[in-house]
Parts: sequence; C-alpha cells; structure tokens
Amino acid sequence: MLEQLLNWHLVKHPQYTFDNSANPASIHQLRLLSAKLLMPIEHHLGTIKITYGFTSHALLRFILNNSPRDIAPDIDQHASLETNSRGNRICKRDGAACDFLVSGYENRMDEVAKFIVQHLTFDRLYFYGKNKPLHISIGPENTQYVLIRRTRSDGLRVNKKSAKGLAAVSLFDDL
Repeated sequence: MLEQLLNWHLVKHPQYTFDNSANPASIHQLRLLSAKLLMPIEHHLGTIKITYGFTSHALLRFILNNSPRDIAPDIDQHASLETNSRGNRICKRDGAACDFLVSGYENRMDEVAKFIVQHLTFDRLYFYGKNKPLHISIGPENTQYVLIRRTRSDGLRVNKKSAKGLAAVSLFDDL
C-alpha cells in the first residue's frame, strides 16, 4: 500500500518526472494510514485504488503550477510531515491522508464512508459524492470529523454538512 500512496501521481500527473519521496516521519505516518485505515477497508470491502496520495513539496509545487483546483495543502494532510523550501511544515495537522476508491463500490462510496465511520478511527473524512473518491486521514487527534462537500454548477466544491463520531453516519442517509 505504501507504494500506491507514494506513486499515485504516475497515473494522474505522468508529466511529473521528479521524485515524490517522503522523509522518515512521513513514511511512518503513511504506514499508520495504511495499517489503521486502508488495509482494514480493503480486507472488509475490496481492493483500494489511491487517486490522490502523499504529496512531497516538489510534487505540490508541480500541482499548484499545473492543476491547482480545490486543494488545501496547509490542512489536507497529503503532505504528511514534510516541509517546504523554507523549512516550514506544509500541513500543521500532522498525520497523513489519501483519496481513494474501492473496487465494486465506485458508485456507492457512501457505503464505504459509513463503514469507516462505524468501524474505524480516523481524523478527517471528506465525502464528495457516491461516485467520487473519499478523502481519509489519520492524525494525533483523530477527530472523527466528516464533511460532506458538493460540486456547484460552476464546478466549485462547497461545504454542505458536517458531524463528528457516530453522529456522522446520519449524514449519508439523504444522499
């Protein structure tokens, strides 16, 4: 799973030809993400495909220059514990994150989200739609925070509803 988290960009950004390596602290967080979330999901539901994984400073710069829509590197945890060119942490939340789909659930990602909320400990889960990848993260706080986001007609993603803990299960009832 670590290879998928590090090499997801080879499919989404094949023109990026530089390294996407992580420091040892980030590698540790990515292994925790895999062990605590991704492997249990894969064991219970099916094969995971990472659509947006670890993002080093160099890859982040590339993305910001080439396809910057709807990313928030300072809070989304994709950069894990990496620093920018000035030595400052890219994301202050700690932990690690990825976006993913589960084979067989590509049009039922709400069911995957419900499974996560009911059975796993996580920091943040962002839900973009039944047929969209889920964003999931781990972190020291593991807030169990779920945010439902919708895409407006102009393509902009906006926040709709949120909840924490098991209360978040009900967010998926009216989708």
